[in-house]
Amino acid sequence: MASTGFIDAIQKETGKKTQIKPSKSRKESQHSWGYRLAEVPIHMGLIFWGLVCVFPLVWILLTSLKSTPELYRDPFGIPEAWKWTNYRDAWVYAKMGVYFVNSILITLLSTVVVLFLSSTFAFVLARFDFKLKGAVWAYVLFGFLIPHTILLVPLAIFTRKLGIYNSLYGLALVYAAVGIPWNTFFLRAFMETIPDELEEAAILDGAGMWGVFWYVIIPLSQPALATMATFHVLASWSEYILALVLTGTTASRTLPVGISLLEGHFTSNEPGVAAGMVITIIPAVVAFAFLQRYVIKGITAGAIKA
Repeated sequence: MASTGFIDAIQKETGKKTQIKPSKSRKESQHSWGYRLAEVPIHMGLIFWGLVCVFPLVWILLTSLKSTPELYRDPFGIPEAWKWTNYRDAWVYAKMGVYFVNSILITLLSTVVVLFLSSTFAFVLARFDFKLKGAVWAYVLFGFLIPHTILLVPLAIFTRKLGIYNSLYGLALVYAAVGIPWNTFFLRAFMETIPDELEEAAILDGAGMWGVFWYVIIPLSQPALATMATFHVLASWSEYILALVLTGTTASRTLPVGISLLEGHFTSNEPGVAAGMVITIIPAVVAFAFLQRYVIKGITAGAIKA
């Protein structure tokens, strides 16, 4: 009765009726628990698939720290003695150090070139109307239809005539050229979502087209640029066919080509080959772990603006 009188007093002061929300019914609680139990097999399956994907990486890492007799005796066990000298042999004697530096230089140079060319090209296609614009866009899309294997012989002949065959900057330019269609396609779609009012405001403030591009479009396109940079870095780092055809000496070869040559250096030293593979894999894993947040941000930003 005391509690009822207290509630009546509050209602009299406020002029409002106080409603007590009922708790969840037993049926709703059972439905919630049933939904959670239904998700358990899905999560278990995802965990199992994650372990399947991680296992080869862990096995290669453990193999790279074994001796050859131990590898044949216990291929899936933990090393009895951690043989770090395999990495020294792969880095020094198999020239993996040279290939590592070459891959870094080619990846960085090609990424800068492809982002600059693709962003300017995409800006023109997204913001300007001109004759034959449709033909130019069709030419860009045509780049998706050409397999890289068809380009191998023409590129080898072309780079020899230009004098850039078997050179780091020559291979970087080829990587950039191959990546222009996809990067232009993605960046154009992103830049078309940027409001025209921002461009008009910059022009009223006295900015030219280059000013609009550098101070309006590029800052707003950073998520898309980061996404494209991530994809291009991973693709350039692991590319093999073009690097094999367009390079011929140790001074210009990349890590994937160097890995294929390890069989000749370490014919009977499989742990040495595994060490070379770890040297190749670790930078890619670290780069993706660092850049994946920018990829997610770029994709979600494009989805929200669209």
